[in-house]
Amino acid sequence: MDSVLQRLSSLLGRGLLLTPLMLGGCLYDLDFKQSGKTGTEPPSSRFETPEYNAQRALLLVKASALYAQGGTGKGVSVAIIDSGLNPELPEFKGRLATPGHDYVRDIPELIDPHGHGTQMAGIIAANRDGQGMHGIAFDAKLIAMRIGDNNEPFFFDDQIARAWKDSFAAGARILSNSWANDIPATEITEARYKQVMGDSLPVARQLVADGAVFVFPTGNELRREPLAEPGLPMALPELEKGWIAVVALKNDGTAINQKSNYCGVAERWCIAVPGGDGGVDKGLLTTSAKGGYKETAGTSPAVALVSGALAALQSRFPELTPQQLRDVLLDSANNSGLFAKGEAYGRGLMDLAAATRLAGERAKQQPTNLAYR
Repeated sequence: MDSVLQRLSSLLGRGLLLTPLMLGGCLYDLDFKQSGKTGTEPPSSRFETPEYNAQRALLLVKASALYAQGGTGKGVSVAIIDSGLNPELPEFKGRLATPGHDYVRDIPELIDPHGHGTQMAGIIAANRDGQGMHGIAFDAKLIAMRIGDNNEPFFFDDQIARAWKDSFAAGARILSNSWANDIPATEITEARYKQVMGDSLPVARQLVADGAVFVFPTGNELRREPLAEPGLPMALPELEKGWIAVVALKNDGTAINQKSNYCGVAERWCIAVPGGDGGVDKGLLTTSAKGGYKETAGTSPAVALVSGALAALQSRFPELTPQQLRDVLLDSANNSGLFAKGEAYGRGLMDLAAATRLAGERAKQQPTNLAYR
């Protein structure tokens, strides 16, 4: 640490501005030592540790560029509406904003018999501790809500509505939903959606009006159109400003994965990120509810990745609202080459280096005394 202070003093003596490097305090020196870098590489490379590289999607979406600017999720809560969470895992030590709630048993504690929710939580915010892998927003807080997972979501409409409302009240403005009703978005009208999700719809409307962002998967049915929730703004345009649909790519980012639905009618509010495929070494590494790590695949982890990316951006740019940062993610996506096909890939491949630059530009246009809380 003394050597780092000497280097900083030398640079300051020459009148150089070091504000970006000072954002994380001594964190940057810790990364320097852990990664074994020489100090001549870009600051982002210091975050590209074995733990970072084990979660393949992080490199493809350029997460280290955001980390280098201080965007790690610190101070931001993400709600996970899923099958629960194993809160005893070391990867979630210090990561839970609340004890969460189990709406199946209606008690304020968590279990995860299915394991899906624990996997999604790891993608978002597993600790950066030198073990296994880490989440895309490794300093974020989680608000985990367990809903029923043994049938279509509309069977648990009341649970979902309560989970959304309660997580927002607990401080979450980013709501990660790795599920969707198996109804084609092209068949959804306001009247029909009220029939299947009559409790949830008014809550979603209110929370979007209050500034929340909902993230949903296009689905894993190998269709050219998304499922009901990711395409809902087509029927209810007022939701679009707080909505993101997510399509899953192979874990190397080269093309859409084997099962993901296209963005289709959700093209305008849809983004592409790695989600991986089933099979050995084809998915994304994450936390297992039984301990240790396992691969997961599909549009579910893709949703978690985007939700965590929003949290990481929010921590770096508190002067922008979650909905403004949702716009940043979509507007900065890479839509060149393969990703120019909007029907499949929506706005393109999520690019956190580009998003960081664009958020910085838009933040300069905000009133200096405004900060999201």
